[in-house]
Amino acid sequence: MTNTFYYKGWLLFVFLSSLVHAQLPSVSFETITIQDGLPSNTTYFATQDKQGFMWFGTRTCPTRYDGSTFRSFLTPETNLVTGIAADSQNTIWISSDRNGICQIKSNSMNMQSLYKPGHTPSGPQSGSFFIDSYGKGWYSDMQGINQMDLTTHKTKYYPLRQTNYVWIKASFLEDSQHTLWAICTDNGLFRYDRNKDTFVCVLGADSKVPGRSDPIVFTKGCVDSKGMLWLGSENRGLIQYNPHTNTYQTFQDMNRPLAITCVREGFDENNQRILWVGTHERLWVYRPEQQKFYDFTNLFPDAYNVYYIFREKTNGIVWVCTSEGILKYHPQSNLIHKVQLPVNLLQFSVTVNVITPDQRDSTGQSFWLGLSRQGLLHWNRKSGQFKHIHFPQNLHQAEITWIDQRPDGILWIGVNRWDYKRGGLFVYDPGSDRFLDTPLARSTIPFYSVSFFMYGFFDKSQRLWIGNSDEGIHVLDTKTTRDVTPWSKVAQQQFQHNSNLINDLYQDRQGRVWLATYQGLYLADEKQKRFVSLDSIAIKNNPGFDQTVNSIYEDHQGHIWAARWGSITETDSKGNLLTLLTSKDGLYDRENNGIAEDTLGNIWIGNFEGLHCYNPFTKRIIRFTINDGLSQNNTLRRVFTTPNKKELLIGQKNGFDIVNVSNLMKKPVLPTLAISSFQVHDKVLQTDFTQPIKLERHDNAFTVNFVALNYTKLQNNQYAYLLEGFEEKWHQSGSAHVAYYTNLDPGSYTLRLKAGDAFGNWNPHITSIHITILPAFYETWWFRIMMAVAILTLLYALYHYRVQQILQLQHVRNRISADLHDEIGSSLSGISIMGMMVKQNLQNPAVSSPFLDKMMEEVHRISSSMDDIVWSINPHNDELSILVSRMVRYASELLEARNINYHIQVPDSIENLKLEMEKRRDFYLIFKEAINNLVKYAHCSHARITITVNHHQLQMLIEDNGIGFDPASHQDRNGLRNLQKRAENLKGALSIRSALGQGTTIRLQFPVIH
Repeated sequence: MTNTFYYKGWLLFVFLSSLVHAQLPSVSFETITIQDGLPSNTTYFATQDKQGFMWFGTRTCPTRYDGSTFRSFLTPETNLVTGIAADSQNTIWISSDRNGICQIKSNSMNMQSLYKPGHTPSGPQSGSFFIDSYGKGWYSDMQGINQMDLTTHKTKYYPLRQTNYVWIKASFLEDSQHTLWAICTDNGLFRYDRNKDTFVCVLGADSKVPGRSDPIVFTKGCVDSKGMLWLGSENRGLIQYNPHTNTYQTFQDMNRPLAITCVREGFDENNQRILWVGTHERLWVYRPEQQKFYDFTNLFPDAYNVYYIFREKTNGIVWVCTSEGILKYHPQSNLIHKVQLPVNLLQFSVTVNVITPDQRDSTGQSFWLGLSRQGLLHWNRKSGQFKHIHFPQNLHQAEITWIDQRPDGILWIGVNRWDYKRGGLFVYDPGSDRFLDTPLARSTIPFYSVSFFMYGFFDKSQRLWIGNSDEGIHVLDTKTTRDVTPWSKVAQQQFQHNSNLINDLYQDRQGRVWLATYQGLYLADEKQKRFVSLDSIAIKNNPGFDQTVNSIYEDHQGHIWAARWGSITETDSKGNLLTLLTSKDGLYDRENNGIAEDTLGNIWIGNFEGLHCYNPFTKRIIRFTINDGLSQNNTLRRVFTTPNKKELLIGQKNGFDIVNVSNLMKKPVLPTLAISSFQVHDKVLQTDFTQPIKLERHDNAFTVNFVALNYTKLQNNQYAYLLEGFEEKWHQSGSAHVAYYTNLDPGSYTLRLKAGDAFGNWNPHITSIHITILPAFYETWWFRIMMAVAILTLLYALYHYRVQQILQLQHVRNRISADLHDEIGSSLSGISIMGMMVKQNLQNPAVSSPFLDKMMEEVHRISSSMDDIVWSINPHNDELSILVSRMVRYASELLEARNINYHIQVPDSIENLKLEMEKRRDFYLIFKEAINNLVKYAHCSHARITITVNHHQLQMLIEDNGIGFDPASHQDRNGLRNLQKRAENLKGALSIRSALGQGTTIRLQFPVIH
């Protein structure tokens, strides 16, 4: 009875799994709606321009998409954009409902309407704009077909037979022979005869060919890679037309007729040719080799109309235009293949905990799947068949934690029994399709109080190792079934003291057993009967480091990788730390559990927030999530590889994911960059980016939006930028693709932009924008020259004015000097002569003679002072050499008159020194006063006068050997005060050193300028 049940169940599940495998391609779609910036969910058309931007015709307006943002063109009003095409100059041509044909030139990005009233019989309504290989534009209206010269904008009209159909009449195709085809709704399929410049109906209501006038209502079509035309229809399903033989076939769904709105050739995840088919309700695929249709039922909550399907030739991206938004399928985003367990295969929802190859299958195409409950599955990958194996007594509450298949094909299965009954080790014989009751399995029953057999394996000595996180490890001899555990129960209890739970057991290629515990990584030393900690000092002493190890893996070099809380570590066999990875390196969640290595040497890590891949060569971590095709982000402890390690198998809920490492890691087509927008102070600047951009001084803040037009997930692209002339290092901006600069100085700059993929591969092509910040008028060279000339002119004017002032002052000084000499000097001389004459003629000289002598002396003194004033005023006497000569002459006359020996020393090179009039006067009067005092009061026999110039300082020293005096007792004398005052006027210093009987020394020092 039981065998019959298994046999019938087997056939049922084979049928179901084959059915699931045969129908829909395993692809995932992204939806793009108004929430993402699309101007309207109703999207009629899609195409790609020469730069790689996507353009969509919506119910509202045309819009451009760069993979991140939309740029909509709202004026002039268009509505119902059903056709967009880009010509060789990348000018965008648009057929619209409100303003006829419009164009957007790439250098201005402004839309303008070319419609003129009376231009077409049916008014501004136009659609399905198409550019053929000859550079001619084609579009349709409600009455016929129009041809447009894209240079002159002249059109030629081709009328169609009028029918009850009221809307745009035609859409266009061009086959591999450059033949133009017009698909004209209820008129038929027309071929354009270029020689006769006419359209000929080859199939449909207007066909003149016998047997070809079937009233087919055509929609849209495509040309496949074999040159066949595939045409959608409202009433005949899918139509294949062979332009070589002029024959056709129709294909319809067996269950119900399909009103097909559009069709496009493509390929599924296995590179099998399919046709993407749109209807008024949903998206379908048609498999030509099976001649069957399969539909996608849950892409949107409700039924939706598919208007157009566009497939990029370079990377195979499929864009589906619908009434609910845009569906996008990107092959690069579908490198992770999902395998769902067949519907109704299991009674309850399950998680695939363990995936291990069936050792009996030498092709590596068969696997055992350990489930979270309800037993295990056998999966034949080639046939897609699943076989469900129930545990004995229909045990459902047993969670499989490990599977070890012996060389004889027997499976040893460890489980956690959530019914808490004894017996956590099952033995299954695939050959007889039954579970075995073995003495070895029975001997394990008493080991644990709760039957949680969390880990286990057979070692190289054919011993069975089993373990439980808090009740320790047991090792059994498979022949005798005896417990041969090297460590006593007490030793294990001491090892597990302080909650040092054991999370995993792992046997390396040398047969050594490693333990993953809460307190780190340990090696089981059987000889010494102890557990050796192999966490290095570098790990133990790392502040804040969590030593807990969740799982262990040995790579091809024999290095041990440990998945821990908060980190991943790589150590050599002696425990020396080689690699430490944390959140700083790209781990998104602290919980890491499950490690595998692929054939390329990449380390794959199970994490609560996605599947992580570490490349030991580039030292980079890449994260894969549901956005990249994973069924769910949580991949903890469910990361496995195929026998050849070329694929990863990730256990998931009700299925598993297959990651083709070769496809994922193969050298990608590196993304190229395009400039989405250039904004100056938040205002978009329309310009040709191949030409230098010139900005005014006040426009020295700009933002550049740039993007890789590969339309992958944004986080799968990496960006960098550099502004030459401003900085030297590249900004590594990650997935952010905006460059912003402000307050730039005038000058020439070059903005360098580059893009790469998530694996660190950078496109060698660097996009450059040359930017010049123009200087303000006051920063220009001509303004600076003008200002320099103005300043020099002003300085020259000031200099000229100063010279004139000096010359005028000298003229005044000469005049005053002459006037004083001629007028006052002659008058004083006259007074002196008259005084002498009066004295000679006095009758009583004894009485008047002293008064006359006094008068004569004062006149002589005034005359002498007047002579000094006249001399000092005269500008010809400004040179210091002239002053010194006068001083020498004056001193010589006085000293010789008193018979005083003297020595005068003056510098030789003072010709170029000049003193201002006031300074010259003060200097001379200090000298004169000092000499007069020396002659009158010193009673000396020798005097020495020294004048020197050193370091722009003039020094004068007057020394005598006279009787001297006490300077302190003469501070109130006017003469000394005058000397000090004049020294201050000179900004100099005057010192007098004297003592009774020791002579006197006067020292003067003040600054002079050459």
